[in-house]
Amino acid sequence: MPPFPSEVEFGAVLQYAVRGQSPLSRRSRDVRTAIKNNGVLGGVAVIGRAALRARENIEAGGCLSRFLGPDVTLFPMPRSSLIKEGSLWPAMVICEALQDCGIGGSVLPCLSRSEAIGKAALAAPGRRPDPPEHYRTIRVESVRPLDPQTTLVLVDDVVIRGSSFVGVLPHLTDTFPGIPVHCFALLRTISQGEIA
Repeated sequence: MPPFPSEVEFGAVLQYAVRGQSPLSRRSRDVRTAIKNNGVLGGVAVIGRAALRARENIEAGGCLSRFLGPDVTLFPMPRSSLIKEGSLWPAMVICEALQDCGIGGSVLPCLSRSEAIGKAALAAPGRRPDPPEHYRTIRVESVRPLDPQTTLVLVDDVVIRGSSFVGVLPHLTDTFPGIPVHCFALLRTISQGEIA
């Protein structure tokens, strides 16, 4: 088992309040569901709109410009379940939406699960998959050479604690030594409290 980073910095466009009761916090749960299902709210494709917001943030020199840009290589995070032909893969949809907005020079879907693991969102806090479980169940496939000047960005739909990022990062740093790796999620979870 490789050494795992003790912390991982990541960027996110949106917030999701798990237990918040304000109108904005409740609305964030609708947004989360729409992201998970590649859905529409108020006639707007949520993932596409969030990708546009990411581009606007980057163009304004915002915090996401540290993680994303036109020349990065996007790596969609595998789902917790095994991906079947024709099934929805939210992280891949996000990568494609980002690329459609001019973020990411390429998308490289080379990460896959060798076996399904429990969904973090449905597990009790002490029962969520940990970094070693994520590492053990991920495989790197169909790798092509990358420009050493690129930056890799591991993309997920929702980040709860970051265990999937921590567990998958060693695969990318081993496969592409010397190339910087960043992490990005469309939505970050706020376990307690309201969205400010």
